[in-house]
Amino acid sequence: MRSWVFLIVSSVLQLGWLVTLRATRGMTQLAPLAANAAFGFSSTVLLAQSLRGISMSTAYAVWTGLSVAGSVLVDVVVFREAPGTRVFWIGLIVAGASGLKLFAPAGPSIAAR
Repeated sequence: MRSWVFLIVSSVLQLGWLVTLRATRGMTQLAPLAANAAFGFSSTVLLAQSLRGISMSTAYAVWTGLSVAGSVLVDVVVFREAPGTRVFWIGLIVAGASGLKLFAPAGPSIAAR
């Protein structure tokens, strides 16, 4: 369970990395660039911690899917972009990530052995 918490928090931090990357305006703004580095490093550290209990392929699929879903949400809510059919397709990504969690094989990963 702890590995999944690390993975979810890492996905949220990855979303922070993406939003601050946009705010750097082509890597020309120093404050967002510093925040971008902090989000990216923190996200990577927690992703690595999650790999102690989750297979690499499952962790990466969930991490990417949640980050993509979060980025669409930020685009729609914060940047006022029209959602179009993206919400449906992102829902499928989240459903797939949930399936990976629900049907993940039991037992420790290779890294935990």
